[in-house]
Amino acid sequence: MKKALLIALSFLLVLCFLPACTGTGPSGEEASPAPTEAPSSDPGHAGPTDPPSVPADTSFDPETDAINLYSAENGCLIETEDGFYWSCFGSDYLLYYDYGLEEMIPVCGRPDCEHFADNNVLHQNKSCDAYLRAWRNPALYNGKIYYVDDNGAPNPNVDGAAGSFRLMRMEPDGTEKEFVKNLYTPGYESPQWLIFHRGWIYGMSPETIVDHGEVTGRTSIIAMPIDGDETTFRIIYSVDNNGWGCMRFIGDYCYFWIRYQEGYEYINWDTGDYVDETRSGGVAGRWNSKADKLEILYQDLLPEGEDFYQYAWVEEDGTIYVNGSSGLLKIENGELSVVMAFEDPDLEYHLTNLSDGIAIAHTSPRWDSDDPYQELDYWICRFDGTTVFKGKLPMDWFREYAESTSLPGRVTIPGIGMIAGDETGLWFMFSSVWYTSGNNDPDATFLVRYDFTEDGGVQAKLYGSFIAWLTPELQLH
Repeated sequence: MKKALLIALSFLLVLCFLPACTGTGPSGEEASPAPTEAPSSDPGHAGPTDPPSVPADTSFDPETDAINLYSAENGCLIETEDGFYWSCFGSDYLLYYDYGLEEMIPVCGRPDCEHFADNNVLHQNKSCDAYLRAWRNPALYNGKIYYVDDNGAPNPNVDGAAGSFRLMRMEPDGTEKEFVKNLYTPGYESPQWLIFHRGWIYGMSPETIVDHGEVTGRTSIIAMPIDGDETTFRIIYSVDNNGWGCMRFIGDYCYFWIRYQEGYEYINWDTGDYVDETRSGGVAGRWNSKADKLEILYQDLLPEGEDFYQYAWVEEDGTIYVNGSSGLLKIENGELSVVMAFEDPDLEYHLTNLSDGIAIAHTSPRWDSDDPYQELDYWICRFDGTTVFKGKLPMDWFREYAESTSLPGRVTIPGIGMIAGDETGLWFMFSSVWYTSGNNDPDATFLVRYDFTEDGGVQAKLYGSFIAWLTPELQLH
């Protein structure tokens, strides 16, 4: 098997690899009625405003461009001719599914390497080529696998009071690992996404700031060239709020979406009443890396009681779709509209994800149920509101999972860690915990593919899984 891995990975042929409504923005300024450049009076919050006129290339280059399906997910798949790589936030190892072997194997070129024993990724075999400890998400870039880990030198931007990250690269079979350079954030922030695209490493970086006893936040879009001596991320845009969101990439453009909250929740000590004055806001923008030009495409607060969520998808023509409490929303020519509300007389659907041309809503699990194998109802629609699939996704693969009977504790309903795909099918990453005493509970992660059939059905296949469990023998080390 290990010899087959060497042969398969040694000869991989790489195929590979947001405009604005009137209202107030995150800092209280008026938002423009149309797409605008960022104001030059606030260089800490935006880039330059008078760049040369350079047209953006919006084509796709499989050798250098990010895979949008996974640019805001907890894991990623990288397609090749003979299989695909799987990187998951729950594991420090890079895995590869070989179509010929029909098996998920560690990306390791060492014939005698044990990788990790009993499919348990907590074994932490640091001498294994597949052990990356990658910080979301590796990429097959110009024929090599690039990734970021958190073993960088002390960050000079905060006088060494915090660590940093390292840019690394290796051959597609896991051999010839080499250090490229250290990556330093401007402050204490820790990027949530680090995505490789067309010569740049992009990140979304939330930061908590304590100033004279007052806790505030900032969310920034940061970037750094992959090549060259530059080691500190540039701030492309930031909002002075704790936020969350995603990035998508079209040619020279990095599109971003930041969902944030304005206002406060507090107790009125005179009356004892709880007061919620928060409002949900969102800002969408794009940065042209070739022209070094930033445009703010949308920035507004929603009415009280409504909410933006974290996902956005950008079509090739620049139309932006986001998810919120009222359903699937579209941002086009400065206007926000509801495309799909997911209203059903019998079931309550929640829009949780956006992917390539589709919106994915599902019901909530019945947490008071003792049935860990319950099947949720899903409603998947295209961006024009037409339905792709409505029904239950089969969970037989989970019922048949062999380790369910050998792991101690009571298994829980699988939680969703990732959904990515299009109208032909979806990749899911699930995770389950086997509850024991509440300490050192084993958990497992699963990669499952659901394909939609022409007759309205769905087919499921489990491609890979791993366990994370601090077994007694590991606790001794």
